[in-house]
Amino acid sequence: MNQAAGSYYTPEKAILPAPPQISPKATLATGIELMNNFRVCELSETRQLEDSDNDGENLLRNSGCILVTEAGKLQGILTERDVVRFTINEINLEETPVSAVMHSPVFSLMREDVTDLVIIYNLMRRHRVRHLPIINAEQQVQGLVTVSSLRRTLNTSYFLRFRLVKEVMNPQVVTVLPTDSVRAAVQRLTAYNISCVVVVEPQNFTAEKSKDWAFQFSRSEQKAIGIITERDILQFKSLGLDLNSITVEQVMSTPLQCVSPADTLETTQDLMKSLRIRRLIVTTAEGFLAGIITETNLTQVLDPVELYGILEILQLQVCNLSESRDRLLKSQNFDLSMAFDRHEFRLVYQPILEHSSNKIIGAEALIRWSSPELGNISPATFIPWAERTGFINKLGYWILETACKQAVIWQKENSREEISIAVNISANQLIDPEFISRTMEILQATGLPRHCLKLELTESVLVENVNLTAEILKQLQEVGIQIAIDDFGTGYASLSYLQHFHFDILKIDRSFIMNIDQNPKNQAIVGSIIRMAQQLNFKVVAEGVETQAENEFLKAQACHYLQGYFLSRPLEVQDWSRFKLTPEQSIQ
Repeated sequence: MNQAAGSYYTPEKAILPAPPQISPKATLATGIELMNNFRVCELSETRQLEDSDNDGENLLRNSGCILVTEAGKLQGILTERDVVRFTINEINLEETPVSAVMHSPVFSLMREDVTDLVIIYNLMRRHRVRHLPIINAEQQVQGLVTVSSLRRTLNTSYFLRFRLVKEVMNPQVVTVLPTDSVRAAVQRLTAYNISCVVVVEPQNFTAEKSKDWAFQFSRSEQKAIGIITERDILQFKSLGLDLNSITVEQVMSTPLQCVSPADTLETTQDLMKSLRIRRLIVTTAEGFLAGIITETNLTQVLDPVELYGILEILQLQVCNLSESRDRLLKSQNFDLSMAFDRHEFRLVYQPILEHSSNKIIGAEALIRWSSPELGNISPATFIPWAERTGFINKLGYWILETACKQAVIWQKENSREEISIAVNISANQLIDPEFISRTMEILQATGLPRHCLKLELTESVLVENVNLTAEILKQLQEVGIQIAIDDFGTGYASLSYLQHFHFDILKIDRSFIMNIDQNPKNQAIVGSIIRMAQQLNFKVVAEGVETQAENEFLKAQACHYLQGYFLSRPLEVQDWSRFKLTPEQSIQ
């Protein structure tokens, strides 16, 4: 975990130095020569590795692209795949300018936006690019991010050790025969838009079958004996070889480096790293071709919905987002201590309805700040700053004590009913060594029964320190305090939390409730959450209910509690009393 965690705090390490640059007016011959001379040129997969301890330099030299610039500004990009593409078209390299075949415009990123490697990876995946130029405000190239540099920087070993090659490998492999011409290999690279073809020696092979280049052999009949990549084609073109007259077996890379479908992805990544290659052939125990695995397949485990270590990833994401948020908040110069002393903070209360009894059984306490100088300030703005400055503990205990006092007042006003109070708790509060004892002191001082206090936590609280948080929540529940997970369903790992924590209440986020009567997908999701909660003996609160139709659906699904504007907006204390005194609230 620590090894993986460190990599997320150093996104700059994924940025390689700027690769070679060329004018759009230069010829393709010049571009190919520049691209080829920038790396070690040898025709064998067994080529010796560069005598360099600088892994970043090696990644740059093998990045497989050059950038096209004019007057210092990025204009386009030329990759190894482009070389393969125009090879098949027999373009005159000496007469064709780079501008005729380069990719333009280029998907790029400002350097100051390189703050989150998972986001960068998903952007590259969405745009289907392997090279991401990094530029400044003047469109000048500052560096390059590649799939290889991302994989190196993210250091995914923690996650890869749990996954097997067979889970992510590509079983559909485009093949060529050793007797085929190199031009036939280029045709297949272009037709399938792939980076390599595997050279196979089929069993039960006849000369008649070899005439059909599209002939497909079953996997059980193929033995891989070599490989030809885009990079090889670049080298062939640079050397001026006649691709029609040369056969595949004359220039293929061999012997092959192979892995088994049962090998772990961690083993596969280590092998790729030691050999400094981007793909491995997957073979069965009998030596037959089973598939191919590339560095792109390895990075697929970085998709947040696929990660096995999702809690750890989310924890790191929260830290990154918190740091970015705090940099923005600094400029506001909020004086929370002065505002507190001037009594500018107050609580409002949003009622919570129990469906089975059709009665108000509690409320959620929500803080508000009205500043004479700044006006009304959203909690989403000042709470993060309170957490950053450490003021959240003082503010949090005031919120907790004020809410508990108010709940006791309401209970005394109506001796026949218990009113519960829900209070949001931040990560900083929860890890305060005095949190449990201070909470118990507040309950004792105010006289609020322990079971009437519900502490609500968001996912950001849960992932700050999983083990410590679980222990604190357990101690709170042992004395009768109830624990609720807020905004359930919105994060990557909501279901995973149920394996690590025991909750009393799940609060379904309003994004699933909005227009649920018209959204079959959300109906299925919410229905499943409610059924799951019933099986796990959790209570369910639906947040953000605004219409009668939404309420009717939730009631039909046996959702325990309702909260939202359909029932009431958050109320001031004086308005709450009038709300409760209204003759029997009837929510049909």
